[in-house]
Amino acid sequence: MNTAKRNDKLDRAADISPDGDITLIVGVENLRLKVYSQCLRSASKIFGAMFGPDWSEGQRLSKNSPTEVPLLEDDADAMWTICCIVHHRNDLVPQHLTAKEVLQIAIEVDKYDLKIALKYASVGWLKPRVNAERMEMGHLLAAAFLFDNTDVFMAHTLVLILHYTGSYLDFLDDEFTSQIIPSRTFCMQ
Repeated sequence: MNTAKRNDKLDRAADISPDGDITLIVGVENLRLKVYSQCLRSASKIFGAMFGPDWSEGQRLSKNSPTEVPLLEDDADAMWTICCIVHHRNDLVPQHLTAKEVLQIAIEVDKYDLKIALKYASVGWLKPRVNAERMEMGHLLAAAFLFDNTDVFMAHTLVLILHYTGSYLDFLDDEFTSQIIPSRTFCMQ
């Protein structure tokens, strides 16, 4: 779901957690996500440290005056979806995601060590798609790699072997796929 559509939903939903103690300011869009630090801490060791007593962000938590935490390098749509899931707001999670949106979520999941928290949500997102374009195949393969889902990674690899007729080196043309999947994966020696 693109940010414009999501912003409409945000206006209606106001915040993921209206009485949260943190406001994440995410991406170039400066999307403001009001969330509970405890939900993020329990979902991720990285957030656990960031919002723990040893970091300044964790020392000034208050639902009356939520701490603003800039995550300007992160993807706003991906963080929206992740926060909805870890806050049990499945009513706000998009029903359908493109392969690129799944990959963006996987990048954030890998960055913040959220694999366990999103394990079950990722199952449906990572399913191989019939008649997917090369770019979609590459994005789903890279996402499965980042989610550490060996079974799905092998399933996507099998789909590529059986159904992709071009050169596997074509996958290295995509900036996301080429940065995530080791190049030797696409080379037969």
